[in-house]
Amino acid sequence: MKARFTKMIVGAVFALLLLIGGGHVSAFGQEEGKPEQVEESRARQHSLVGVWAAQVTLRNCTTGAPVGGFRNQLTFARGGTLLETIAPTIFRSDGNGLWKREHGRNEFSFAHRFMRFDSAGAFVGSGVVRVLVTLDETGDSYSATATNDVIDVNGNIIASGCATAVATRFQP
Repeated sequence: MKARFTKMIVGAVFALLLLIGGGHVSAFGQEEGKPEQVEESRARQHSLVGVWAAQVTLRNCTTGAPVGGFRNQLTFARGGTLLETIAPTIFRSDGNGLWKREHGRNEFSFAHRFMRFDSAGAFVGSGVVRVLVTLDETGDSYSATATNDVIDVNGNIIASGCATAVATRFQP
């Protein structure tokens, strides 16, 4: 009788340990998702990879006062390329460029180039925008400061400007 009682206690303890351990594994799996989803989520949190909607504010470089603005969309690809899409205009093309991580975990920079046209559609030069980005801790928004150069057809800088931007990650 004593041996049977001991077996019942050991069996109950073993079952309880399996239940607790199994529940822990199940809960862990539910919280973390599939390994590839976890990796993608972690990478996204501290990367620019993805699609972003930005509000750009053009600023007076001396005073910092706002002088205009526009919205754009940026697509950052793995490997360091980017595409800037703006509202349709006859005066400039969308931008293409490169991005990279800087020294801090949430610090990035990118630069993109676009072509400029006059009102008749003739090519009159290009523009280059250089941006410093600070990604927030969620990985779903950033703030940025930028400079831009207006370049003529011969490659000479004919004007420069400054801007700030805030952006949010596109969430499907």
